[in-house]
Amino acid sequence: MTEKREWTYEGTELAWLGDRLGRPEAGPGHVVSELVPSGYDAYLRIFHRFEATDGSGRSRTWRTRAECLAVPFRAEVSHRWLRDEDRGPGRPLWLAEAGALDDGSRRALARALTEVSGDQVVCFAYGLAALLRGEDEPLVRRARLVDLETVRESVRDVVGESGPEFWWPQDRGWLVATDYDLVSTYVGCSAETAEVLLGDDELETLPVTLRTRVDV
Repeated sequence: MTEKREWTYEGTELAWLGDRLGRPEAGPGHVVSELVPSGYDAYLRIFHRFEATDGSGRSRTWRTRAECLAVPFRAEVSHRWLRDEDRGPGRPLWLAEAGALDDGSRRALARALTEVSGDQVVCFAYGLAALLRGEDEPLVRRARLVDLETVRESVRDVVGESGPEFWWPQDRGWLVATDYDLVSTYVGCSAETAEVLLGDDELETLPVTLRTRVDV
C-alpha cells in the first residue's frame, strides 16, 4: 500500500506564506495568488527563455516566438501556444524549462534584486521538489543573493536542477516563486522594485495581477 504523506508549511520557515496564499474566490484553473502572497504593490511574470534542443546554446524570448507565430504576447500567454508544429529537417525543438529559471535570467534577477536589497540574508526554499524526493519538510538555505549559484549546487543531489521554489529577503520586501511545474517565475514586490525588473534588458517580464491565470 502506498503511504500517504502529509505536506504542510506549518512549523517551518515557509509558515508565513500559509495564510497569504490561495485564491480569494472560486474560479477556473490556478492564479498568481496561489504562488505569491497578497500584500505587495506589484506582481510580475518572468518568462523562462526558450532554449534549442540541438546543443547549440541558442535561446529565444517568448516575445520573439510569439511574433514568429502571430500569437499575442500578453500576461497569460501559454507556452503551448508557441509550439512550432512544422519543424522541418534540421530545425531544433525549442523548450522552456519547468521549475527553474534559465541560467541567464536567474543570474540577472539575482543581480537586479541585489540592487534593491543589498547584502541582506535571503531565504532560498524548496517545497514540492523536496517532498517529491523524500524530504519530510521544506528544504531552506540562507545566503546572500550573490551566493545563489552556490546554494543551488549545495542542494543539487537532493532536488536536482529545480528552483529555488521561493526566495525572499529578511525584510520580505519581495518574493520570487518558481513553481515546480511551470515555465515562468512570478514575483511580488514594491512598485519601485517592479520598475527595476521591468527595465532590465536581461529579463523578459510582464506585469500581472493576483488573478492572472498561471496554467493556461
